[in-house]
Amino acid sequence: MKPLTGIRILDFTTLLPGPLATLMLSDAGAEVIKIEKIGGEEMRKSEPKIFDNSILFAMLNRGKKSIEVNLKNPVYTEKIKKLIKKSDVIIEQFRPGVMEKLGLGWKQVKKLNKKIVYCSITGYGQDGEKKNKAGHDLNYLAESGLLKFSCAKDGAPVLPITQIADIAGGSYPAFMNILLALFKAKNQNKGSFLDISMYENLIPLAWLGLSNLSAKSFDESQPLYLNGQIARYNIYETKDNKYLALGALEDKFWKKFCEIIKAPKEVVLEKLPHNTLIKKVQSIIKEKNESFWKKKFDNENNVCCTAIKSLKEFMQDKHIKNKKLFASNISMNGKEIFAIPTALDRKLVKMRKKNIAPILGADNNMIKFL
Repeated sequence: MKPLTGIRILDFTTLLPGPLATLMLSDAGAEVIKIEKIGGEEMRKSEPKIFDNSILFAMLNRGKKSIEVNLKNPVYTEKIKKLIKKSDVIIEQFRPGVMEKLGLGWKQVKKLNKKIVYCSITGYGQDGEKKNKAGHDLNYLAESGLLKFSCAKDGAPVLPITQIADIAGGSYPAFMNILLALFKAKNQNKGSFLDISMYENLIPLAWLGLSNLSAKSFDESQPLYLNGQIARYNIYETKDNKYLALGALEDKFWKKFCEIIKAPKEVVLEKLPHNTLIKKVQSIIKEKNESFWKKKFDNENNVCCTAIKSLKEFMQDKHIKNKKLFASNISMNGKEIFAIPTALDRKLVKMRKKNIAPILGADNNMIKFL
């Protein structure tokens, strides 16, 4: 039996933030029922596809159920309300006020089920000046100040390579708070309303900048300590135009790194300006190909210097293969696609064969006779 076996979740969310949160809850044993609009949620239309079925949708929604329903029709809204009485969690991702208009808001729902955990994921939260403002991951990062920390050499902000606000600001906070609220419901016999703001939840990620602001020494024209300012924590190009990532923050790691690259004493002792140190280390690394440095660093556990891999190389890594992180696949139209390994301890949730994502409306019988 998994930790959340017996927990039923009604999932009104779309795209990434909510579906990733409910994927983890599903992996932990919860029954997750997607409540989808007529025609299905937006992610079903996303590329890439296999025979017109979205791979992204399949990855995020494996093991879930699907009810296709017109929530603007009061007949079906009443059926959903009956399902709510038999559920433990509602998670939704509409703008503030939308669920209330449908008769499915927090205040309306808690009258039906006093122990219900009601999780609302939005861009800017349920109140405040920005609450009705549209946005996506990039907008939340831009407004939070985080995007300005990641800049190219010309000073222009760089597009992030993944959805940081959606995942770190939405999916994980929703998952954690739902677990806390379920614990509260069990012990106190009371439900909870969870206001998950992807914008506001980015604040902990800005901890380095906040520390400088607190010390009243923050200069936005200068990079942060861990953002290219020092030689110990930087990216260096090899002779064959590949790259190494150095994270030798502690003295012992820095000294070992300098020993391996045969750095001059002035570099080891860091007696030069930071920019000069970076250039000197770069000139040494640039003398050899990546394969040369990889052999030097791969057999050394106390240096914190690694080659920058492609995603394909990462998946072929012996460490990853031996851990069997990608051992489970999803069968999709006769083809195998990767099942996303979630952050749950595999021994705790005892992962078995991954179920496929639901066909739209596959579980409409659940409300047919309600």
